[in-house]
Amino acid sequence: MSGFVPETMRLLRWVRTHHFTSEGDFRAPSRKATLSVHDDWPTYSNAWLIQGAHRLGQFDLSVRGAEFLLRYQTPCGGFQAFEGGVPYVECVGTSWSGLAELTVGNRESAAAAAKCLKQLVDQQPDPGRFYFRMTREGKLVTNVPAGEALSYYVDAERKKQIYFHPGIAMAFLCHYYLAMDDSAALAAAETIFEFTQRCADDVYCFLPSGELGYSCAVLSAITNRPEARHAAEAVADYLVRTQVDEGYWRLPDDELYAIIEDKNDPEILLDTTAEFCTWLWEISALLP
Repeated sequence: MSGFVPETMRLLRWVRTHHFTSEGDFRAPSRKATLSVHDDWPTYSNAWLIQGAHRLGQFDLSVRGAEFLLRYQTPCGGFQAFEGGVPYVECVGTSWSGLAELTVGNRESAAAAAKCLKQLVDQQPDPGRFYFRMTREGKLVTNVPAGEALSYYVDAERKKQIYFHPGIAMAFLCHYYLAMDDSAALAAAETIFEFTQRCADDVYCFLPSGELGYSCAVLSAITNRPEARHAAEAVADYLVRTQVDEGYWRLPDDELYAIIEDKNDPEILLDTTAEFCTWLWEISALLP
């Protein structure tokens, strides 16, 4: 995104040698990324690499990588994640894998992912909550274990929620609309945006808001809605304010990041910083 093409191509040559399997998986045993999230969300980091490689014309990586993702696509069209070995469907893997499939031209797979997310939006039972888990068959999960609310839904009445779930779903649905002129996908994205407008006042200024800022920028570019533009600008301003002098971002000591023991782990800092830089580039490119 930031124009360092020679450096990126050298990195992809290293990825091709050390990170990529013959099946099209970017999680080879010799990889340097070791966090458990890469196994719990097996498609998400792969989907990033697929999209980046495809933008650079490295089709052996992107096309084979997209084919590998299909083994995780479920009957409802979502891409599965795992918790304790048990599979389920959620917004992050489904949205970013759906966008990866759309990027390489796998329309059927992308359409199934978009349909899954539209069904997720349609099944929401409470205007004050955004549930983001489904079964592999596409049933929204609303039975939440005690103390696990953050892992199941965004509560519009509470601060410090995991806003990237509605944000990333909204982003993919907007892109799917642009590619396929699917008005139902755009309507679902706007429904998600209306939910975020009802959320607590940190919805556009909290660390998990990055995807939401990006998605609002895409929605603004499509609809010219001033509220969407203001939301995207608010997230971008927040990211600029919270960047440390050395250039990276650090995860806060909040409940939703409690599982990460070492927030100064170079892998954590690199992942967070690369993602936030991407959102800032995308937002600045989308907003005239």
